[in-house]
Amino acid sequence: MSSDKERFRKTKKGTRAVHSGTSPSKNSLNTPVYQSSTFFLDDNAYDMWMAGKPRAPVYSGRYYNPTNRAVERKIAHLEGAEDALVFSSGMAAICTTLINFLGQGDRLVTTRNLYGGTVGVLDQDFTRFGIDVHYIDVRDLDAVEKALKEKETKVLYCETITNPLLEVSDLPKLAALAKKYGATSIVDSTFATPISCNPIEHGFDLVIHSVTKMLNGHSDLLGGVVAGRKETINKIWEKLRNFGGSMDPHQASLVERGIKTLQIRYERSTKTAGLLAEWLNTHPKIKRVIYPGLKTHDDYELSKTILSGSGNMISFVVDGGDDEGRKMLNNLNVVSQAISLGGVESLISMPYATTHASWTQEARVAAGIDLGFVRFSTGLEDFEDLKNDFDNALSLL
Repeated sequence: MSSDKERFRKTKKGTRAVHSGTSPSKNSLNTPVYQSSTFFLDDNAYDMWMAGKPRAPVYSGRYYNPTNRAVERKIAHLEGAEDALVFSSGMAAICTTLINFLGQGDRLVTTRNLYGGTVGVLDQDFTRFGIDVHYIDVRDLDAVEKALKEKETKVLYCETITNPLLEVSDLPKLAALAKKYGATSIVDSTFATPISCNPIEHGFDLVIHSVTKMLNGHSDLLGGVVAGRKETINKIWEKLRNFGGSMDPHQASLVERGIKTLQIRYERSTKTAGLLAEWLNTHPKIKRVIYPGLKTHDDYELSKTILSGSGNMISFVVDGGDDEGRKMLNNLNVVSQAISLGGVESLISMPYATTHASWTQEARVAAGIDLGFVRFSTGLEDFEDLKNDFDNALSLL
């Protein structure tokens, strides 16, 4: 990895996204798909395996696969991390990473303003394991410090841009508080992508992505990744080996292909999202628009210090509540209803019926997910076509 990093050390992110990590074989431009469950044993493989060293080249997926390693190197370089580890899904990355640090009686300090699947596993399983999951508003730094101070905390966990409220976390200050009280700082940066934000540069220990989303960008696979210091990644690898949430080499090959166009996809969809957010903000049937690039956003000033781009995600509230919101979705022709995000096609959903369906209406509203709340992922369609699609759908309400 050192030679690869040295080769592209002075290059910008778009160049790294294309070239970093790629491991072509002889006369090949791209990394081959190593479709093999096992590998020939040599003295080096035996020695590594018997010594318990990470990633011994003996068995695919849970141990080592060259296709997977190419993706890991690429993402590590984009994040400015020493190493990375890929998983079969974003949730596999989150759960395997957290369980590396947490055991019975340990405290995790986090916020409920997270991806619904993350909150679900924390509430349903981590608490069942005897882990103290302590929820606070991570934007309230005094509350964060109080929670870290009142009980020894193993992990401080948040999202760079939260799902679906699009709040921006003050990563430098949160990382400093975690370090002050001896907690490992972990952030899910899926919405921001490495193009817009590198949390490790802001002091975070580990950064997680659902590569299902923007990194892959084509809505055709599941995957996850964690990046950070090599020593820590090796420890998490031990849990991956035990729990088995490993990425398939076909997945890895598609992820590497997707990342090569990450910067241009991110920049195009972000530009369109900004234009669309401004237009929606003036529409009489839209009560509220949430987008970090709007001056009306609570974290607008903070976002300019944390992010280099406001992202492709927009949340907004349709006047008339959930029923009117569903009607609007059903009236759309260009935009597709789906619960994922970050694809080349624009995707739209309502959290009350998808990611936060298990929450009560009272809990959703209390969290800021108002009646009529919509989450929108901007794709690569032309702005005028998206605007006209929304304009037509809203006119039929």
